Amino acid sequence: MKKIYFSVLSLLMVFTVNAQLTQSNNAPAAGDTYTMYQCDTISPGASGAGAMWNFASITTHSSIIKNYGASAVTNANYPSANVAVGSSTNDIAYLASTANSLGYYGGNIAVGLITGSLTYTAPAVNASYPMSLNTTSSSAIGGTVFISSLSMNGTFTGNSSVLVDGSGTITLPGTNVTFSNTLRVLTTQTMMVAVSIGNATVTQANYNYYAAGIKAPVFAISTSTAVVSSLAGNSTTTQTFVTRNKDAASAPTNTSTVGFAENNLNASLFTVFPNPSNTYVNFVTNHPDANQVSVYDITGKLVEKQNLNEGKLKVDVSSYNKGLYLYTVSSDDNRILKSGKITVSQ
Repeated sequence: MKKIYFSVLSLLMVFTVNAQLTQSNNAPAAGDTYTMYQCDTISPGASGAGAMWNFASITTHSSIIKNYGASAVTNANYPSANVAVGSSTNDIAYLASTANSLGYYGGNIAVGLITGSLTYTAPAVNASYPMSLNTTSSSAIGGTVFISSLSMNGTFTGNSSVLVDGSGTITLPGTNVTFSNTLRVLTTQTMMVAVSIGNATVTQANYNYYAAGIKAPVFAISTSTAVVSSLAGNSTTTQTFVTRNKDAASAPTNTSTVGFAENNLNASLFTVFPNPSNTYVNFVTNHPDANQVSVYDITGKLVEKQNLNEGKLKVDVSSYNKGLYLYTVSSDDNRILKSGKITVSQ
């Protein structure tokens, strides 16, 4: 146990000293999971070194939740991507992860009532490793778009960029959980989209706040604007989504070992075994509020929902397809008490 703790502590110290993001501590990899809650809208705050991002007063909507999982790419439309990250079939991003970069090859898009999917032939840059304060990179982008809400195809061109525009301390919404060694990564895209009924300019700006020891952002602000030109004139739609990392906000105050303290707590309250399994998986908990177990496939589709009986449940997974599944343990009022993953090995 001491050796494990020392290894974790060493990893965190490396991040602290170098304040640096790399493929190993930042890029998604198959098997990674994380959960995000939606929050009220807030401005991104200051840039530069020594920034103070205090979002404690922002309301968190814990009933609006997305469980993300990363997996190998099986979609033939994205042959250059090697990892897919998604919460449902309508919310998947396809990425190419290397030691030097993280490229975005497309996925789902939604701006107001405009929904569709993007396929990049020239990818957007999401990261350029290693990244520290003021690291920047840019790339031209282009590809095809299918606007499902209008049932039409089109093309797009434009540019993308990534910039580590701030470093400092963040306090998460609705909590007193603070991370004193945080990097903020700003990714932007501008796309000129051409379809048969007109043209559109779509701009996106994503602020992701990364803390030591946690791959997924602990906080994120994403804004998209679409200006559509047609014979009827121009129309503009803007939307902003603000989210925070559920597990990060469960950590003790002012600690960079977030996640490990929570995992130790969860280990004493929740047991899932055997895992992997090709027959049955047992869920056992002594949490007084635990009521129901839900199991989802990697796309976010619900495949199982059963009630616990005196804190116990045996789920038959013999008919499941081989692969990774996500699960949640929830209360009567739909609070997520625990989330994790199981592997079906048959």
